[in-house]
Amino acid sequence: MYLTLLKPRMNWKTRLVLLFANINKPLTLRRGKEISKLRSDAVKAAKLGSFLFDKKITVFSTQDIKLANFSIRIYRPNDKQHLPVMMYYHGGGFALYGLDSHDLVCRRLSTMNQCVIVSVDYRLAPEFAFPTAHQDAFDAICWTIENIKYHGGDATKLILAGDSAGGNLAATMAHKCRDEQIKIAAQILIYPWVDGKLNNPSIARNGEEYMLTRDTMLWFQEQYTPDPNDYCNPLVSPIYQQNCTDLAPAFILTATFDPLIDDGLFYAQKLKEAGNIVQYCEYKGLIHGFFNLPFLSPESIKAYDDIALFLKDKIV
Repeated sequence: MYLTLLKPRMNWKTRLVLLFANINKPLTLRRGKEISKLRSDAVKAAKLGSFLFDKKITVFSTQDIKLANFSIRIYRPNDKQHLPVMMYYHGGGFALYGLDSHDLVCRRLSTMNQCVIVSVDYRLAPEFAFPTAHQDAFDAICWTIENIKYHGGDATKLILAGDSAGGNLAATMAHKCRDEQIKIAAQILIYPWVDGKLNNPSIARNGEEYMLTRDTMLWFQEQYTPDPNDYCNPLVSPIYQQNCTDLAPAFILTATFDPLIDDGLFYAQKLKEAGNIVQYCEYKGLIHGFFNLPFLSPESIKAYDDIALFLKDKIV
């Protein structure tokens, strides 16, 4: 732990977060721990992080809507019509978090991009294993296409976005929407988990003491894909998709000390080699989860600015 805290490219705030994480281990696997307790601890840690390193931005309105199997929350930055629409899928290994954990994230994205946000409270593992979250993710898109006009949005300007496991959902939905001939303006993949092998070099390099551990990722995988035959199923590990052509322009964000940095980097390379528009950025000195902590460092808030700049010419 002490070697981690001495990393020269980390600022003191990041070291403080890691000190807390390595002592309390809110996202660290504890075999035999009830899922309800794990979720409770994760929520408490997320709330503390938001209190210290974020602030609540006022939006024009929010509305929670219950669909058949899950809920969504709609954020409107103003009362205008025909605004771009961003689907947002939260992270948490397909097993943790929900609408409230990423509320501040969605408020900031809605305001900075002047778009309607549809935050998706997809069903969680282990109660609901693969492909439930992916089915919910697509069902939310279908609902949005049919109904977002009643909430100020324009479904022809649709953006897919998410962090970590949510980045997986956004990435896989980009493939699904292409196959279903649904127009997507852009995809924003924030330290996405896209490779079920879990053996990239960065997992060995950053898989301990940097908030998200390799053991925790393996546990998440066991919960959502209990059948090992699904680990590299392209429907849940999009890096193994055979056809990566004609996908929406992608902005892929990673962090220096994230075990998933290679997932994002290698996926960006694959999309670019397939002829897609791809922007890739590594945010220096940061760790997994930084997107929920915009005041952690100047690099954290820069990620939001970079997203807005990337989207500027894609949602006009």
